[in-house]
Amino acid sequence: MESLHLFSNTRAMKHFFVQNYTEDFLPSAKSIAEFLDFILRVEGKRKIPPFLRNFYLYQAIQENYQNTQKLGNFARNFTQFLLNSTFFLKFYDELCAECVSLESLANSDIYAFYDDHLEVLKAIFKSYQEILIKNHFFDKYFLEDYQITFELLYPFERIVIHLEGFLSQFEMQVLRKISKKLPITFELNLDSFNQEYYTKLFEIPLEIGFYEIVLFCNKLSYDKIVQNINSKGKESQVQVLEFRDKIAEVGGIFAQIDVWLGQGITPEQICIVLPNEEFAHYLRLFDKARNFNYAMGSALKSSALYRNLKNAIKAQNAQANCNESPQVEEQDSTLAIPNFLDFESFKEFLQNLEANSKEAQRVKEKFLEGLEQFDFALKYLTSLSVQEQILAFLDMIEEVTLDDVGGGRISVVGILETRGVCFPYVIIPEFNAGNVPSLSDKDLFLNTAMREKIGLPTRKSRENLQKHYYAKLLQGSCQAWIMCLSNDENKPSRFLLEDSIFGNSPLLKADTRYSEYFLSGKALNYQECEIVAPLEIKDFSATSLQCFLTCPRKFYYRYILGFKEAANEAVNIGSKIHNILKEIYQRTQDYNMDLMYQEFCKEMDKSHSLKESFESALAKKYLKNFFESEKVRLESGWIPFAFEQDFCFEFAGFALKGRIDRIDKRGNEVCVLDYKYKRNLKVESKNYEKATDFQLPIYVLAIQKGAICACNPKQIQAGFYDLYEAQIKREQDLNAKIEVLQEKLETIKKDSKEVNFVLASKREACQYCDFIYLCNRY
Repeated sequence: MESLHLFSNTRAMKHFFVQNYTEDFLPSAKSIAEFLDFILRVEGKRKIPPFLRNFYLYQAIQENYQNTQKLGNFARNFTQFLLNSTFFLKFYDELCAECVSLESLANSDIYAFYDDHLEVLKAIFKSYQEILIKNHFFDKYFLEDYQITFELLYPFERIVIHLEGFLSQFEMQVLRKISKKLPITFELNLDSFNQEYYTKLFEIPLEIGFYEIVLFCNKLSYDKIVQNINSKGKESQVQVLEFRDKIAEVGGIFAQIDVWLGQGITPEQICIVLPNEEFAHYLRLFDKARNFNYAMGSALKSSALYRNLKNAIKAQNAQANCNESPQVEEQDSTLAIPNFLDFESFKEFLQNLEANSKEAQRVKEKFLEGLEQFDFALKYLTSLSVQEQILAFLDMIEEVTLDDVGGGRISVVGILETRGVCFPYVIIPEFNAGNVPSLSDKDLFLNTAMREKIGLPTRKSRENLQKHYYAKLLQGSCQAWIMCLSNDENKPSRFLLEDSIFGNSPLLKADTRYSEYFLSGKALNYQECEIVAPLEIKDFSATSLQCFLTCPRKFYYRYILGFKEAANEAVNIGSKIHNILKEIYQRTQDYNMDLMYQEFCKEMDKSHSLKESFESALAKKYLKNFFESEKVRLESGWIPFAFEQDFCFEFAGFALKGRIDRIDKRGNEVCVLDYKYKRNLKVESKNYEKATDFQLPIYVLAIQKGAICACNPKQIQAGFYDLYEAQIKREQDLNAKIEVLQEKLETIKKDSKEVNFVLASKREACQYCDFIYLCNRY
């Protein structure tokens, strides 16, 4: 039996794994939100897709159109509604999460002033629920007859929740029901900002410190484990600077990173935390060397394709409704947006769209993925015009992000991504009023007095939660730089007055040199060096030749300078399989594949670690099909007769050497085989001019040149033996590839007196390279 660990976010989960399970199997873990989706269900209904919520709410408002005028004329059409519906749904979500009904608001005298608003909201949400029921959807669980799928919890003996932030009343309701079956342990760290909240939530007296609170059979027990570390004495570790403009602020970030890197601090120890993630646009603008890795990715709505489509469709929709055309941004003149007659023509437009770069291709793929999801919704949107359907689709994918592929080693994260994670060296820019504290749309309908009376989180409690996040972040750091703007438009955040977070750190004026940082050319630029040297080698193996053809620079480091690759303590299960297959094939006489598979399993069971045992168990499963395939091969007349055969021969001015895994024989035919224990094994196509892997042609040449003893066949076959799929995958035209091999070797020989050891042309080759940091391609 094992524990199920729950976290506030996935970054905290990964941090937990790194801290506790670097040499062991990972435990079962989920985010709290994933867990609720995993464990809860409503019989006979489906959870409504997010992109249908807006449409159904729009329908509910239309049904109560006369009443909605009391809240403002914002729902004249669907397009206008999309721009204004967010706060409606956030208010609805909050009521559901805190198990507060609209009726309870009506019973409160405090809300009497807003009777008209309340009646309108009740009517809208009633209509919304009726539409959901009609279409067999459910939205929020507490309003429905939800059920907990306890069968999914049988593998676990307990649940451990590493708690950062609030738990809603609905989440606690679900957890209390689960606690009747198995214990739930809450691990939480209390400070002056969240102490009051958790004391009310658990209804037990809690002091500042670290707690383990166990909920079992709806009863609570708790133990204070560690006294919380006071933030006093950290004043010297926190630097607070104010800047006149954003450019100087970015210069300050780069300059401080320069200082830390010069002190020997690794980039992975540095993190830039953004109270407002929009500031990432400024960092990207100056991050020419790609030193940063942006956890928030880049929003699809920022792409040229999205902007052009949104503007064009909005203009078409306004024209169709005889409205004045909205003001739109300038469009990319190279992309003509047609007037779509139906949604199918819109789909065809996206499918046939040319992508002229990797970035454009990734954007297109996200659009096509969104179309697959949106197909489900189309049957519910027949009452909308084509333009409105397209706008609904664009609204659905607006928050989709593209992962930061190829980013650097310095993390850039939002404040919520710091929950449960420690960063030794922290920079927090944009620490200004308006960003800190961040405001919520949830406060639009209810004032603080009302929220306190009915038990909803207040603005003060939200601010205390944010203070807790910053306090934890700084307590876990060695050094922290807080940066803010101070000018006619921006003022520092009042949070800086919290001595319990920032100590007595004074607010200092930033040096003017930060404004000139990029002008002085001190940015983290990388200057590529050229390596030209003679190629003083006389032989190649298939591996070294592939290295030279893929990345001459790596070849130079590995085979000329003799740099050793990093020691790898991971289990090399492929080598283990190779050795065992060689041993059992060499000592067998009758090729009884059933017995040979049993021997193979016995040898694989001889493992030295849990990880090796796991990998070996998987290999036994896959190799069972391999031995079944071998029976068929034996019946067709092929007999294995040589294993691990070394060879060396002269060809095109070089000695080619290597070792063949296995050679099979049938009459005057031989088949050269190389074992591959690799998923999705692919063999290069006929485009051999760009080929880098010449392993099989070299093996065939070794047979033809007589480099293998007792082997003089009339016909030679060659292939990779895919151990995963239990099939032999052959080259399409070995003779053609041998000709290309000869040409490449002759060219290398001809130019060997002066070789430019350039970097790999494709960065994909750098991803797992041991020399990636020497080439600045990390």
